[in-house]
Amino acid sequence: MDSNTHSSGRPDRLASVVAADEELAAEDLDRLTDAALAEEVLALRRLLDRLEGQWLRRVAAVDARGAAGADQDQQVGSTAGWLRNRLRLGAGAASSSVRTARSLFRGPLTATAQALTSGVLSPAHARVLAHGTSDLPERVAAEADPVLVEAAARLDPPRLRQAVGYLLEVADPEGADAARERRHGRRGLWLSPTFDDMVAVNGLLEPEAGHIVLAALEPLARPADADDSRSGGQRQADALAELARRALEGGWLPKAGGVRPQLLVTVDLDSLLGHPGGIGGEMGWAGPLEAEACRRLACDGAVTRVLVTRDPTSTVEGLQGRLRAAMTLLPPTLGGAPSQPLDVGRTTRVVQPAQRSALAVRDGGCVFPDCDRPLAWCEAHHLRHWVDGGSTDLSNLALLCRAHHRAVHEGGWRLIRGPDGRFSATPPHRRHRLAA
Repeated sequence: MDSNTHSSGRPDRLASVVAADEELAAEDLDRLTDAALAEEVLALRRLLDRLEGQWLRRVAAVDARGAAGADQDQQVGSTAGWLRNRLRLGAGAASSSVRTARSLFRGPLTATAQALTSGVLSPAHARVLAHGTSDLPERVAAEADPVLVEAAARLDPPRLRQAVGYLLEVADPEGADAARERRHGRRGLWLSPTFDDMVAVNGLLEPEAGHIVLAALEPLARPADADDSRSGGQRQADALAELARRALEGGWLPKAGGVRPQLLVTVDLDSLLGHPGGIGGEMGWAGPLEAEACRRLACDGAVTRVLVTRDPTSTVEGLQGRLRAAMTLLPPTLGGAPSQPLDVGRTTRVVQPAQRSALAVRDGGCVFPDCDRPLAWCEAHHLRHWVDGGSTDLSNLALLCRAHHRAVHEGGWRLIRGPDGRFSATPPHRRHRLAA
């Protein structure tokens, strides 16, 4: 053990700091006046900020020397990893601390570093400046540093982040353009089902798109009345669903797969009628929908009748039997028995909306083997072409995504629906060999 280190692992040089902390911990706060207590709250916050500045200064020195792990006589490759493991920091917090320390104490932001360690700026302000200038050339960052510190002295961190964005446009126009392009490439919206049948929403929007979304949600996310107990997040979630519902009902959206976008729920008759034993509804990748929710949607929704038959292969005795019987009622995409259409469509060239709904129930998406493109990307395809005498009946129709629709027509693939209702595809070179 180093002679300058206490037996607890604490450096002796910090003994006075620890003693001051212990003295504060032992103090009876009830004996302080209101004014004294308020003054200590402010003073301690400033001291904490200065201490964090000194901590970042030492992080930068450890990083520069490659001394991470030296406390246990080890060599560690990553300063951030060492902080994460030894201090139980999150990965993001550890990496952010190292980046900030480098920018302030090993980089061009010397004025920011001085302002932090002297208590003029908080660590949050310093992080905003360090991260905001990380893509600037060092010479430009050093020149802008004093002006940025002046701005930080007047603004809180969120407003400072906005101000830095404006100032960087002036300091480095070309770099700002490149940063805009990088942000543009990072945009995205990801929706995924969770194990408890919710839908997780995650994404990044560009500033303009973000403001558009917020402006559209704001009037729908207001509390309904004084007794509205929903949290802000719950009101935003309800507003997003309401916005989408109004867009669907209003017919503002372009057609997908030849029909107007709509919420399609496949529900068995028992569930719709409220009979016991109904398994509820199916909405594709988003997971099952409770039977009562299906009945609620049917109150003001259009119900299209699609009669299908499935071949149950089990009795209903016992739990396992009931589960196996329920499995046969699931959509084919979830392991249920293939649907055999009993109600066929009209014999016309154009696929009617009701037939499209029936195809959606039966196929669920592109039927080309191993393709998982969703329903909205699909078009109705005649297995035997209309001009060759094929009818527009369900038995002669299938859903194909645009890419596989082209593969069948222009690419020479042949799509076949077997007696069991499952589809297979034969490539053109194999067809030629068979014909020979």
